[in-house]
Amino acid sequence: MKRTVVATLSAVLVLSTLVAQQAPAAAADNPVVVENQQAGSTGWQINPQKIADDATGQIKGYASLTSVSPGQSITFYVTVNPAQTYSIDVYRIGWYSGMGGRLRLHVAGQNGIQQSACTPNATTGLIACNWSPSYTFTVPADWTSGIYYTLLTNAAGYQNAIIFAVKDGRPAAFLYQQAVNTYQAYNNYPDDHVNGKSLYSFNSYGANTISGTTRAVKVSFDRPYSGEGSMYFFTFEINLVRWLEKNGYDVTYTTDVDTDANDGALLSHKGFLSTGHDEYWSKGMYDAVLAARNAGVNLAFFGANAVYWQARYEPSAGGAAKRVLVCYKDASTDPVRDATTTVLFRDPLVNRPEQTLMGVMFRDEVPFSAPDPVTGNYVPNNSPYVVTNSSHWLYAGTGFRDGDSVPKLVGYEMDRYDSSFAGPTGATQWTFLSNSPYTGEFYGAEYAQSSIYQAPSGAWVFASGTMSWSWGLDNYWYTYADPRIQRTTANLLNAFLNGAPKTVHDLKVTAPASAAVGQAFTVGVTAEDAQGSPVTTYTGTVHFATSDTGSGVVLPADSTLTNGQGSFSVTLATTGPQTITVSDAANSLSTTASLTVAAAVGPANHLVLATTATPTAGAAFSFTVTAQDSAGNTDTGYAGTVHFTSTDTSTGTVLPANATLTNGQGTFSATLFVAGAQTVTATDTTTASITGALNVSVRPAAASKLALTTGGAYPTAGTPLSFTATALDQYGNTDTAYAGTVHFTSSDTSTGVALPADATLTNGQGTFSATLIRAGVQTITATDNATASITGALTVTVRAASATKFAASASTTTPTAGAAFSVTLKAQDQYGNTDTAYAGRAHFTSSDTSSGVVLPADSSLTNGQGTFSVTLTKAGAQTVTATDTATASITGSVSVTVKPGAAASLTLGAPATATVNQSFNVTVTAKDRYGNVATGYRGTVQFTSSDLLATLPANYTFTAGDGGAHSFSVTLVTPPSESVTVTDTANASLTASAQITVKLPLLP
Repeated sequence: MKRTVVATLSAVLVLSTLVAQQAPAAAADNPVVVENQQAGSTGWQINPQKIADDATGQIKGYASLTSVSPGQSITFYVTVNPAQTYSIDVYRIGWYSGMGGRLRLHVAGQNGIQQSACTPNATTGLIACNWSPSYTFTVPADWTSGIYYTLLTNAAGYQNAIIFAVKDGRPAAFLYQQAVNTYQAYNNYPDDHVNGKSLYSFNSYGANTISGTTRAVKVSFDRPYSGEGSMYFFTFEINLVRWLEKNGYDVTYTTDVDTDANDGALLSHKGFLSTGHDEYWSKGMYDAVLAARNAGVNLAFFGANAVYWQARYEPSAGGAAKRVLVCYKDASTDPVRDATTTVLFRDPLVNRPEQTLMGVMFRDEVPFSAPDPVTGNYVPNNSPYVVTNSSHWLYAGTGFRDGDSVPKLVGYEMDRYDSSFAGPTGATQWTFLSNSPYTGEFYGAEYAQSSIYQAPSGAWVFASGTMSWSWGLDNYWYTYADPRIQRTTANLLNAFLNGAPKTVHDLKVTAPASAAVGQAFTVGVTAEDAQGSPVTTYTGTVHFATSDTGSGVVLPADSTLTNGQGSFSVTLATTGPQTITVSDAANSLSTTASLTVAAAVGPANHLVLATTATPTAGAAFSFTVTAQDSAGNTDTGYAGTVHFTSTDTSTGTVLPANATLTNGQGTFSATLFVAGAQTVTATDTTTASITGALNVSVRPAAASKLALTTGGAYPTAGTPLSFTATALDQYGNTDTAYAGTVHFTSSDTSTGVALPADATLTNGQGTFSATLIRAGVQTITATDNATASITGALTVTVRAASATKFAASASTTTPTAGAAFSVTLKAQDQYGNTDTAYAGRAHFTSSDTSSGVVLPADSSLTNGQGTFSVTLTKAGAQTVTATDTATASITGSVSVTVKPGAAASLTLGAPATATVNQSFNVTVTAKDRYGNVATGYRGTVQFTSSDLLATLPANYTFTAGDGGAHSFSVTLVTPPSESVTVTDTANASLTASAQITVKLPLLP
């Protein structure tokens, strides 16, 4: 996860006494057996006092490959400081009669040089050492596949190691995958607290990278491992390797890189073993292992926190394939956005949670070590492994019981099933084999689980759920080996080889729920495995016992089963609850069945109605009717006819027709419509006391409509209206499970209308508020957003608010002066609605204050409105205003343009004096009776004069362009005074005269 134990645990390598182990007989001729018969050596153990450190670099090295095949060359790159000679010793790690290793190559007298410093890339933090080759050799053909540990020793005695795998491509039973990706992910070479970088911030130094911290996003296999050079092999893997080889399992070895490069190689093995700290996988690895499982290859994950980070490979700068491991751990900084983006496998971007493969997934961790409470020395901070499902075949022969524990086996990282992620698709026989509590660093109180399941292909998949499973197999360094864990692991690998055994999990006892006193009945016994299948090989003897101590009890003799099964006759004698126990003491098996013993059956005196259904309104449901005697026994001879009634008397309710029962029982169908508590009653048609009732709670059907109701059907405009929306099924029941979203609309689309936002209902109902504006009949409609047919409407009559203004209108906008016209007045609220309840009085005024103006007297309105007569006399724009006599703010006006009336007189505008024979202008104006210019006058006028010599205008007919007035030219001749008269030729009453003084012209 975020940190792990560093190689200090392998700094002092010692051999410990092993506990007894149980394992299968090994094939005498498999290469692992033959190899371990060779002479071993303890020379591979590094001198803890002389381990080279990264800061000084007394001697460090790395290999050109993480794994190599016989006949293939491998190159070591070595640096020494100061320059001096060094030796190379290559050991194969195995059992070798407890010696732990075998020397396969010794090279002495190599001239060492101090290689160039390895510095990080400023962007990615990648540290790749561009060292000169130091030693190259071809792997001999007789080197057996395995983990090879290379000791480098300089002339001063300082040591460091190079670790690699030899692979052979052989179709061995088991394929061991060395977790080199995780080695490299945590490798922070050079661990000098200056430049070293890993994929983790906790042990990376120097400048920040693109990750935003000191950690790298790329790490290279072209550099030594920090510490003594083997990373976590001696911490989490060597115990498993020693145990496998001691017990002669046919195993071949590869690495993560090989799984990615050659996915088909897994298909030639019976079991794939993921070991130790196997946290970093590529997509290719995941694909390969998944394909192998789906092809029937068994999988074992003997660690925890596996398949956690998705990484990918890149070639080295020199072009060597898969020499750089890439893991940005952040999709936003990873330049690759596809199925290989380097995030958690459980991240939605990748969406391959590890438990879909393993059955469990990483959950939490604890500090690797803690002080011993007695000695104060730091010891592993592990917790006990607590057994569950101890009857599982995996625990066969271990003696485990549920709750048994194995000390120090659970740590330091732990897995369990996480219900928020999917499990393995199609998994069967999925069993959690442990539940081990601990206190985690992230989540506090936690538990670890080991898991096993069978894939649809038949492959078994086991996950230990703990990083330290291998500590229970062998006592190298840690002395926690436990024969029960050894036997469990052997059972697993034997199942990989030969198929899982069937073991008896329990005795299944099948007995009737009830029996009658003195009447024999049959009890079935089946020896079954944990999956409920008969174990045909069961040879135990079963013994029968009962809680019934009465006289007349008959039990079977002790018996064996045939193919794991048997049927036996039992007779009990005492009424009431009784038990029958079937046991096999030799195999610690015992099962008890309960039943009720009744007296001999009497005649039915009641009916029992029962159903397993929760009826839905409008849907038929099934129920049973049983005729029982007073002791609750079924009266199989009951011959009565049953009649059915119900508390639900609604139209459409369907009840069974009168019916008889068969052997005292019958199954019937009913359909009820009213939701809630209802009963169905069955009664014997002849004997009414033989009756019984079924109480059910009818669920509403799915909503088909919405009902909107309100307590106030006459809301006021602008005032919130509370109403209730109810989801009803087609029968009028409230659908309390209705989960739709309701949208509200209204026939009132005025500005200011407020409707509820889209909403869900609670238990099928909701109370909402709406504000309508327009008075009169309006509707509010609720409609399901997804199903438009689920809808309903509320009709209300909106009342106007109190009047705030008058709205006045005239029967004409151009009344004629002196002619009456109508003004209609409405009392309106602020929204323009007529306030029919208005009870005020209106006072009228006008901008026309002329004599003859006629305005209405102060008046009340009827239903908020009234029509009044108004007469104005002054032509032009005028207003008529109404104002509430009590509330001056309630007011309103109407504007009109008053037209003059018909011409009632003519006026003649002329100068007072004129000069002889000099023309002058006169103006004739037609006026109505109110003095307004009669702009509509179209009469013809004739001029006359008392001056017989005068020059007068010809007759003239007025036009629209004159606007009621026209100017004319007149010349008078005779002094001293003359008159000029104008007269309408059709109406002599329309006439006007002017007396003008005529003067002689002035002499020059």
